[in-house]
Amino acid sequence: MHCRFENRLDQTALVLSDLQHSLHAYHADELPEIWERITHAQQQGYWVALVLPYELGAHLLGLENATSSARPILSAYVMKHAEHTTPWSAPEHAPTLKAKALIPRHQYLEHIHHIQEGIKNGEYYQVNYSIPLTIQSEAAPETIYRALAAAHPVAYGAYLSDGDHHILSFSPELFVRKTGDHLLVKPMKGTTARHQDPIQDQAAALALRQSDKDAAENIMIVDLLRNDLGRIATTGSVHVSKLLEVEAYPSVWTMTSTIEAEAPNIRFAELMTALFPCGSITGTPKIAAMQCIHELEQRARGIYCGSIGWLAPNGDLQLNVAIRTIEYTDPHTAQFGVGGAIVIDSDPAQEWQECLWKARVLGTEIEYEA
Repeated sequence: MHCRFENRLDQTALVLSDLQHSLHAYHADELPEIWERITHAQQQGYWVALVLPYELGAHLLGLENATSSARPILSAYVMKHAEHTTPWSAPEHAPTLKAKALIPRHQYLEHIHHIQEGIKNGEYYQVNYSIPLTIQSEAAPETIYRALAAAHPVAYGAYLSDGDHHILSFSPELFVRKTGDHLLVKPMKGTTARHQDPIQDQAAALALRQSDKDAAENIMIVDLLRNDLGRIATTGSVHVSKLLEVEAYPSVWTMTSTIEAEAPNIRFAELMTALFPCGSITGTPKIAAMQCIHELEQRARGIYCGSIGWLAPNGDLQLNVAIRTIEYTDPHTAQFGVGGAIVIDSDPAQEWQECLWKARVLGTEIEYEA
């Protein structure tokens, strides 16, 4: 089992090795025992690599669509050794990928209009709707990860492989970091494309900073996560330390906010029950948005919009939001999701274009039907 977590912004990496055993849950009934075994392993001095598919959220929240699955809703890999090192180098030759959207553009536009009707009717305020892509390549998963990670450096990248199942994450978004009793979440909401021309590029960044629509999207999620944290944090400790910051990545500008809190003696199970899935990839209210997502997307997201990360022996942990993440379904075919927040004043055609911007991380043009 290979578990590698890379922060290419500061050129560090954490590699977990020497698998002791793996834990998998397929239904909510199995979660209490898994939580206990994860906590026991951590307390015994082991590191735990965590793979939390989006579908775990339906089980934690008791939604009607939370049914048994052939695929785990949670996987944990108990590892003996941890090494702090540097990120992998890029491969000598860039791999070739083909990517195709699995729904046509016109259906995407219809679904956006459907969401906006629901917003008008007061069912929800924001829904994070996504579309699946299929990726094909003859290149090895590790080669693809090395190439794309080097081309698109982020702070929360990850490569996990057990030989048959491969996950390649190029996520710029932090879900939650726990350091001692301190919790930090950093939702990302509001995106625009980068440009090669410096003047156009800075104009795009300025437009994002001044966008009332993107600010409103971000603040909705900030409020949601403040409420989620408030369920487990010390009273009065939840605070927004940074609001509406614009960050640069190779292909996009994006807007983030940071919320912090204190939660003494919080257990991993309590933390996930309160926070998962991250509100930035559901919308608000969370349950209503998730029900809409289930109705319209009609397929499992898998690890996309779930979370990948690690739990340390001392109880510290770090989990990303598994956006910009490739999950292999067979040796040469993988899935990749892209999406965005839909609000009442979203332009459906512009939202489709934003999906294509976000898929630039793949380094190839996206095929799609009109």
